[in-house]
Amino acid sequence: MPGTQLLTYLQLGKESTAGTAVAAARMLYPDGTGLWNLDRMRTRHDSANRGTRTNRTHVTQQGVALRIPFRTAQDVGVSFDELIYPFSQIKGGVTGSGGAADKTWTFTPSQTGSNAQESYTIEFGDDVQEYEAEYCQASDFTLSAGVDDLTQLEMNFFGRQSTKSTKTSVTANNGVKIPGYLWKIRFATAQSGLSGASDQTNFLVGWSLNVQTGLVPRKYQDGNAYFGQSVEAAPLIGTLDLVVESTSTAVSQFYDKAASDTIDFIQLKATGPSLGSSNYSAQIQLCVSYDDPEVIGAESDGVNLYNVKAHLMLDSTWNNSIVATVVNSLAAIP
Repeated sequence: MPGTQLLTYLQLGKESTAGTAVAAARMLYPDGTGLWNLDRMRTRHDSANRGTRTNRTHVTQQGVALRIPFRTAQDVGVSFDELIYPFSQIKGGVTGSGGAADKTWTFTPSQTGSNAQESYTIEFGDDVQEYEAEYCQASDFTLSAGVDDLTQLEMNFFGRQSTKSTKTSVTANNGVKIPGYLWKIRFATAQSGLSGASDQTNFLVGWSLNVQTGLVPRKYQDGNAYFGQSVEAAPLIGTLDLVVESTSTAVSQFYDKAASDTIDFIQLKATGPSLGSSNYSAQIQLCVSYDDPEVIGAESDGVNLYNVKAHLMLDSTWNNSIVATVVNSLAAIP
């Protein structure tokens, strides 16, 4: 019998030692196919002057590259619990704090030291075969939310190698999802001013945040076809795309500040149902500069919209560009 789409799965477990495979502990919900891109870097040798028309006679494998472009299923989205996976790729070693059911996770990447990002073993397959990869980390991730949609997650993983394996039995856990309408936005001229700033109303209709983690897999002449370790060798880069209504606030906040190259601070926050002594929540604080916005870049129901692009910047006072805080039910990463 052939494998079926309904029985396709992706699940993962956090590694204690990077590159040492572990059993999966959490099931995620991928959207579609094409999630396992394996390249063994083959050379099919051309042998000229053989006296035959077909001149390829043998193949050599020169290495292994594995890419796993995960994205959540549109009708499932990402949960508050699952937000710790992308943010663990900008800061590792974080655990949930708090004595009650609500656990607070704060991801503050170091600008000068190692961030010791987490690595994962990923299992992927269907009812025919499972494939497993160890030392999986994300080169980048994207969080996005439209007003009428569930919050979505994309993570572009690289992995050390692909082997056939047997599926680990993991209990499905949908978690508490994040409808797009829960997100609120506020602005300030300093990071310290975000806590006292007011949320904008009748304004934000959609956003997308892409973060390039800076992680790079490094290969060595050590007898292995796969990479030996990952290194924070590339910069931490982020872009935030906003869709807002064309209002006087949009003009002063984006058009005017782009014209003057003003460094600005943004907070995106979603607050969910009660949990312990608090609520499920996700908060992302950013230091940014703006491109010139697309004024009246689109319309919705006859209402004009601004399309805005912002870029992460390092603030010398805050000494950061992005900090994420998540409150969920987990004390540790599964």
